[in-house]
Amino acid sequence: MNDKHRILSIVSLFHGFNDGTLAVVPLLFPIFKTLFNLSYTQIGLITGGGLAISLFTEVAVGRASDNNNSRTLLISGVFLLSGSMFILSFSQNFITLLLFVFLLKFSAGFFHPTGIGLISRTFKKDRLDWSMGIQSAFGDFGAFIAILTTLYIAVSFGWTTPIYIWSIAGLGCLFIGIYLTRHTPKKYLISELSKNKKQTASEAIAEWVHIIKRFRFLIPLFIVSGTSWGVTISYLPLFLDEKTTLALSSIGIIISLWVGIGTIACLFYGKIQSHLRRKTIVILSYLTIGLMGLLLTISTSLPIIIIIVILLGLSTFLSFPALFSFVSEATHETVEGKTFGYIFTIQLGFCTVFLFLSGVLSDIFGIWIPFALLGIIGIFVTIMLFSNRKFSYVYN
Repeated sequence: MNDKHRILSIVSLFHGFNDGTLAVVPLLFPIFKTLFNLSYTQIGLITGGGLAISLFTEVAVGRASDNNNSRTLLISGVFLLSGSMFILSFSQNFITLLLFVFLLKFSAGFFHPTGIGLISRTFKKDRLDWSMGIQSAFGDFGAFIAILTTLYIAVSFGWTTPIYIWSIAGLGCLFIGIYLTRHTPKKYLISELSKNKKQTASEAIAEWVHIIKRFRFLIPLFIVSGTSWGVTISYLPLFLDEKTTLALSSIGIIISLWVGIGTIACLFYGKIQSHLRRKTIVILSYLTIGLMGLLLTISTSLPIIIIIVILLGLSTFLSFPALFSFVSEATHETVEGKTFGYIFTIQLGFCTVFLFLSGVLSDIFGIWIPFALLGIIGIFVTIMLFSNRKFSYVYN
């Protein structure tokens, strides 16, 4: 295995653990809601507040990853994430659950700007779409495993059991990562062009403004993709628990279809992209997200809900590697981490507000409201994409 493929393998492994871990907590919300007598507003505060923590972590880690060893940051993130999962098992009420989820979200903030930035820098001129699809697919696969098993294990053996399992899995990933990357050349892990480059506060702000201006068309797309992920993983288990008579283990299986089809789609994203332009992929993705979000609010038939969930997974997960590739091609290797960190910061900022308000509005109007809002913003960006389909998505 050459150095580039070793980097892709470890980033993919860490992505699987990271996203799998993040999927466990929202899946347990139906249990937490009963166990700790939570309202939808409190659930919205947990999910939205957790994203706010990730927001600040990702922008700080993104800036650090361009001037420091990416291996060290990735390994540190996995170690903290494994430990915070173990601590989560000591939750006793709403306050302790809130604090431990915040710690978990802080730990999870290390991966995305560092890992995706590393893949972007390593494969920028060599099979970029393929590598983005592979690492995205492994993240989706980790979430798939978590979604498929968490509720079944929690119902059968107690809600702390899946948390312990993922904490132990994190230690396994940590040791594998340390071993396989021990001889990786530093030229891949540290950008020599940006090393030792210092910035004043005004220069950092000017750089942030420049990056946001360049990618201002893509940022709403990142927001909708992130919101689609957050709404589905956080509120679909609650939606199905309230609107159907399904057992929790069956709900887990249905939601696993959402991420399972996304995993398969990302594995073949490179081939899909070779036949369809990226622009076509993103237009179809956001049109489908919008329509499926709206349909879910009025659907009561289980077969129709399953079809909606599958199409929502296909569209949501295909959008991520396409957006990553757009950004990577237009980003200099000296600012990979910063660029992705800044974009993820805005994405998470919007999702923080969206998920919190979704919880508040669900208490007022019903648990269908997050999906209605998702459908509206999905249709909005689809109209925006159609209006600009002949122009570049990145500004100079």
